[in-house]
Amino acid sequence: MRTILHIDMNSFFASCEQANDPRLKDGPLIVGGDPQKRRGIVLAASYDAKAYGVKTAMPIWQAVKLCPEATVVKPTHNLYSNISREIMGIFDEYTPLKQQLSIDEAFLDMTGTENLFGSPNEVAITIQNRLLGELDIPCSVGISSNKLLAKMASDYKKPLGITEIYPKDVKEKLWDLPVGELYGVGKKTTVALNKMDISTIGDLARCPMSVLETIVGNKYAVEIHNSANGIGSDIINPNVKNDMKSISNEITFSLDVSNLDELKKEALLLADSVSWRLRKHISKGKTISIKIKYNDFNVITRSITIDEPTDVTDTIYSMACNLLDHIPLDKPVRLLGVGIGNFGNQDYRQLSLFENEKNTVKKEQVDKLVDELRGRFGYNSVKRASLINSKYKPK
Repeated sequence: MRTILHIDMNSFFASCEQANDPRLKDGPLIVGGDPQKRRGIVLAASYDAKAYGVKTAMPIWQAVKLCPEATVVKPTHNLYSNISREIMGIFDEYTPLKQQLSIDEAFLDMTGTENLFGSPNEVAITIQNRLLGELDIPCSVGISSNKLLAKMASDYKKPLGITEIYPKDVKEKLWDLPVGELYGVGKKTTVALNKMDISTIGDLARCPMSVLETIVGNKYAVEIHNSANGIGSDIINPNVKNDMKSISNEITFSLDVSNLDELKKEALLLADSVSWRLRKHISKGKTISIKIKYNDFNVITRSITIDEPTDVTDTIYSMACNLLDHIPLDKPVRLLGVGIGNFGNQDYRQLSLFENEKNTVKKEQVDKLVDELRGRFGYNSVKRASLINSKYKPK
């Protein structure tokens, strides 16, 4: 049996701001929006702000109304990625088998390290104390024999929780929870399950597969049924990010496209998806490419390399449009793809004399707000206005 830890920072953006300025610990803290104009949404909130009902993605004005004594601060550029690197560096001291999921969470495979670091609970305490003592960042730790249950366990108690949930504990600790709290079950699936009187994780675990398949389909039914019964992967892949050479998305049009403006509109959809995936992997790239497949199935590709790595949607889109301006449209287009590669250090920035740094930072902050909303409500919860009527989905 393997020993898997899932370590998740508590209110990460707020914790980083408090670590950077300890005076912010004196009362409730909200990160996001414009503090003076009370516009925008909540990116993160300290736990004492959450106690008033403040939630991520809530409008700032509403959050301040719930918690008038809260301090509201704008996100600090680069602070979160810098602290994330320090956190991941600490994890690397305990095991080479680390799989980073996002800027503030990772799986660690601690199998066979008992003689070095003690029991799973002991090493969890050690790491938790180090993050708090050295970086002033609180975290919760989940411990199990697979990744699913380790992640569920880290959510079990926050802040500063350490929870063990093994397959034998699933019935006692998880089955009474609402089905929407099962990792991998989204809002739409929850609604569909609730309509069939499947309201708890236990209901899902006991549901006959024949019934479940009619609700969510064969493949997804197997996945969530296994999850409800505590069955999950125990494979930690530390090279998920490092092996990634490029990220791309494509659209195959239902009707061939000959209009450049229409191609550019769908290129925005693809650039948005590509940049979102980039930021999930905490990567930036320098080489933007497009792929065109004509209706006669001939394929051409074009690429451009920029001076500095980027993960900004507008930058990737602008470069894709630049490439589209130079492709021949003598034949209708069947497929369009946008990709990015040549990944580099995400903190590297060499501004030209003509670049507007404030404008770049503003675009990055918009992307971060979008990411927060998608992380909470799903990818399709936020769309650019020009894409609302698009009938295509990137693949």
